[in-house]
Amino acid sequence: YGAPGVEFMGLHEENNTVMQIHFIPDQCQLVTLLDDNSLHLWSLKQHSGASELREEHRFTLKGPPGSPPSATQITAVLPHSSRELLYLGTESGNIFVVELPSFRVLEDRTITSEAVLQRVPEDYCNRRLCELVEVLREHPKNPDQILIGYSRGLIVLWDLQNNKVTHHFLGSQQLENLYWQRDGSKFISCHYDGSYTQWPVSSDNRQPEPLENLVPYGQKLVSINLGQSFLSASMNLVSAEFDDPSAMVVLAEEELVVIDLKTAGWPAVHPPYLASLHCSAITCSHHVSNIPLKLLSCSLQVLVMELNDEDAEHVVDHAEADLLQDQEGYRWKGHEKLKTREGPVRFEAGFQPFVLVQCQPPAVVTSLALHSEWKLVAFGTSHGFGLFDHQQKRLVFVKCTLHPSDQLALEGPLSRVKSLKKSLRQSFRRIRRSRVSSRKRRGGSGNASEVQEANAKFDQDALQEMELAPVQRKIEARSAEDSFTGFVRTLYFADTFLRDSSRHCPSLWAGTNGGTVYAFCLRVPPAERRVDEPVRAEQAKEIQLMHRAPVVGILVLDGRSTPLPEPLEVAHDLSKSPDMQGSHQLLVVSEEQFKVFTLPKVSSKLKLKLTALEGCRVRKVMVANFGSCKTDDYSENDLAVLTNLGDIQIISLPFLKLQIRYPCIRKEDVSGIASCVFTKYGQGFYLISPSEFERFSLSTKWLVEPRCVVD
Repeated sequence: YGAPGVEFMGLHEENNTVMQIHFIPDQCQLVTLLDDNSLHLWSLKQHSGASELREEHRFTLKGPPGSPPSATQITAVLPHSSRELLYLGTESGNIFVVELPSFRVLEDRTITSEAVLQRVPEDYCNRRLCELVEVLREHPKNPDQILIGYSRGLIVLWDLQNNKVTHHFLGSQQLENLYWQRDGSKFISCHYDGSYTQWPVSSDNRQPEPLENLVPYGQKLVSINLGQSFLSASMNLVSAEFDDPSAMVVLAEEELVVIDLKTAGWPAVHPPYLASLHCSAITCSHHVSNIPLKLLSCSLQVLVMELNDEDAEHVVDHAEADLLQDQEGYRWKGHEKLKTREGPVRFEAGFQPFVLVQCQPPAVVTSLALHSEWKLVAFGTSHGFGLFDHQQKRLVFVKCTLHPSDQLALEGPLSRVKSLKKSLRQSFRRIRRSRVSSRKRRGGSGNASEVQEANAKFDQDALQEMELAPVQRKIEARSAEDSFTGFVRTLYFADTFLRDSSRHCPSLWAGTNGGTVYAFCLRVPPAERRVDEPVRAEQAKEIQLMHRAPVVGILVLDGRSTPLPEPLEVAHDLSKSPDMQGSHQLLVVSEEQFKVFTLPKVSSKLKLKLTALEGCRVRKVMVANFGSCKTDDYSENDLAVLTNLGDIQIISLPFLKLQIRYPCIRKEDVSGIASCVFTKYGQGFYLISPSEFERFSLSTKWLVEPRCVVD
């Protein structure tokens, strides 16, 4: 119960908020209430050796013709212990009774607010006490009695057999919730102002007076709504007279807290995960596979941090990378770089920074790549990219990628206004180019009225095209004058054949927003001289894609047409060494096409274009290893591709054949698409809220659906 992997999920067809969930006693069934006032009955049923949560029925409570919506707006739900009835409290104060599992309304059993008010003193009747049913509670010892609580403070005990009020309780504060004592002799009412009251239930029907009326003050106050957001965890038998709770579970707005009631001071219980649900929005994520066990006991630096299991105090070294390289005509208009702290800094155990690289201009870092064996880290911004040797704490080189038209890249962080201006400017430029080309095709023939009519129609079509962007816009080549062409989208390390086919060498590849790919040869000294000799770099190749679409992925295939493995995995025998005998190939993935080049000549070999009519764009791409679910002896490497339409395409390597397409994320869910992360074995994650991940699998071998059984 509560263990990882034990879960059942049900998805409503309606895209509405779930307001309430109630279990049907002892039935492996539950009822959900949505914000559209619909009720849904779910059952846990075994199928193929596992229990599945299935929706059995749905129902919407309807009032008589002409009645206001409040007459049937459900505010409280009580599944009766008979397992056959559901009591529904409403905004109007009426309580409807429906039969389970059919959801048939039993009209003759409706508890009206008029019937309740017959036993309430007249001076309370004028206070409209029965306007809204806040809570319904069944008597723990007598299933023929239910406690009805109204929002304005009135509480009544209703006899289901005789259809009458046996007791009434007059509260003075807005009611939030009710709880019975186990023996049914008294109950507690919780109120909006933080107070709670104990009420006795006598057998002689005398008007009860509250036993206690308390407001919890003091340093140990648990700041929660007692009525709606806590439960106690107890191991007592049902027959025990009193509860002996060991913990209290508090559901706050943004986290789940468990309080230890057995330990002095009521400390919080440490949760088994890193951060509380909804604690803060997730802004970046990366999945790491095949982590070696030695990682936690050694110091596979990560970026410019190293792992230390003890607290430490040391000076963080500082380096600066000038990406503009003193080029004339460029002036940064954004914020200044952050100031570094002088002297030693104390860090807690864990990953501790030991060197800081600051880019100049201080723009957002848009891409990173780490090679743990070579002790190198590459970084990119909207102005260029650089390579840093974190063993010698030395900058190897920087490369400016700015185009003369990239003035927006110098105005600071990207903004919605700047993007809108750029989009409008590009759209009108596209309109002008298309108008000129259409006139050329017409050859200047025809009378003036025909030309005027054609131009008017084109203007209308062009404006429609702008409104439909980007999903339905046709793909066309981008101009080199478009802004942010120097924006570095991807960085990639590879040991491959870059200069000639006889010798391979370390290399660094970079892809930009303007469709340019840069390749640098690296000279990394051997281990025995690595500390003393510097790493050298020299630009060897530069590729310009004809359509100038942003480069989102770069990959090198070895002699077996297999993607180069991670060096860390090879070093720990988690992956096979690459084939360095046969010829290598370069795969460049842009937003609009996949293209394979031969190495070292970099000549085009084959390509795959995405569908132009749909305006399809690649958003995320990663190599995934798909293993057979029937045998461990077979697996294949393919590309997992997420598009801006929210679908996932599986493309074969090295022949770039579309294998299958899955709809995964709604195309309107921009944040979900932007946050998607693939794993190396055909799974993935994407955000369904600012702090919640949805997990999916593309592989038949690695299923993410939990297979659990409820007896």
